[in-house]
This record gives sequence, structure tokens and C-alpha cells, in this order.
Amino acid sequence: MPILDTDLMIGYLRKVPKAVELINRFKHDGIDLKTTILNVGELYKGAYLSMKVSENKNKIEEFLKNFNILNLTFVDIKQYAQISADLRKKGEKIGDLDELIASIVITHNEILFTRNIRHYERIPQITLQNWETSETQ
Repeated sequence: MPILDTDLMIGYLRKVPKAVELINRFKHDGIDLKTTILNVGELYKGAYLSMKVSENKNKIEEFLKNFNILNLTFVDIKQYAQISADLRKKGEKIGDLDELIASIVITHNEILFTRNIRHYERIPQITLQNWETSETQ
């Protein structure tokens, strides 16, 4: 099952055709829409940085009504610690939020739909799908 990364959700909210098509296909096929609490935070951060805070917050709240939002658990934190330590040892840190998102995706044995493949592919345990090109990694 897919977990949607922030870039895909932003694409949908901005009416990017590929993003709209993919999310609408998931809905049509009865596939649960999932994201992480961290991706939700990134969406709201964008809203608060925008010129139309209230309007963008409302769009996000309406959009997220269709989502199962995965929270961060103790198991996820342990996975994050391992990912983060491994990346740091290799000098390939990708940032705490993305490492935390990856940990949730891995512990739930899901696929992260993102276009940020080069960033996440540094984590060997994660399964990725490029939503722009439909390539699985």
C-alpha cells in the first residue's frame, strides 16, 4: 500500500496532472490514502510560510479528511535511529524528518510514493515509487 510523500500531496493540491491522476486512481481503486504525521507537519509548515495561510490550511484540512495518518511509534523511532546512524557513518545524512518518514514506511512495510528518489534511495531497506515516472526502486 502506498504512503504519500509531501511532494506528491503538494502536487495534488497545486493540481499537477500526474499527482491528481495518481491520487484519483487510488481513490477509484479503493486504495487507502496514507501519509505520516511528519508529512502533515511539512504541509502545514508550507501553509504557514505562504501568503494565504488560512486558505492553504483549509485546503490541507479538507484534503487530509481522506487520509489514514500514521503516527510515530517506539518501533519507528528505533528504526529511525538505525537509519540515521548508518547514514551518518557513510556521510550521507538526508535530514531527520525524511529519515523519520522513511522509518515509518519501513516499519509498516509500505511503498513511499515520492519524486525524491535520489534522496531516499540512500536507505537500502525502503521501497520507493517515483510518482512522476512510475519507476519502482
